[in-house]
Amino acid sequence: MPRANNAGALASRFLNPLLVLLCGLALAACGTLTPAPVVDPARVNAFDLAGRVNVRVESKAYPGRIHWQHTPGVDEVWLYSPIGSTVARMRQDASGALLVTSDGKEYRADDLQLLSRKVLGWDLPLDGLQYWVRGLEWPALAPGPRDDDDKGRPKLLKQGDWQVAYLDWSPAGVSGLPSKLDLTGTGLRVRLVVDEWKIDGLDP
Repeated sequence: MPRANNAGALASRFLNPLLVLLCGLALAACGTLTPAPVVDPARVNAFDLAGRVNVRVESKAYPGRIHWQHTPGVDEVWLYSPIGSTVARMRQDASGALLVTSDGKEYRADDLQLLSRKVLGWDLPLDGLQYWVRGLEWPALAPGPRDDDDKGRPKLLKQGDWQVAYLDWSPAGVSGLPSKLDLTGTGLRVRLVVDEWKIDGLDP
């Protein structure tokens, strides 16, 4: 029995300092976590976002995932099914718009809103959405009624036939950009949940 007690005391002598060291390292790691950068949406000129989207057209719903890369003058959008298979790949630049379906068929038009309406059966107002997704008004349309929260961020924007409701502003890895919004147009409602923002460029 004395040997057992001695062994327990010896183990305790080594384990206690080890536990203290591990706790100290854990606290130090927590203390050095970098807070999410705060972004001014008006200065963002290029972004890469990934998230979930649910498109409702009349009584039909089209849930899935979205990956959108935006730079000044060029947009590339990938739409996926809920299980991750590609539904469509879209590109819009100064030369026009291209949509490629999952079976490899290519369609072209002047812009993606016309093209998505023709091929997918619903509007994708990308020219306006590139602003609305950042919490900004679309300069091409006159400002409409707007409600802001206590931080000056929009809760509701109305422009033309479109209405944008902002439901959350807490995306992972960045602060100052929306993470959940509802876009409503004639016969159309789009719920977009941004799981990840990557900011590639800021205006000076």
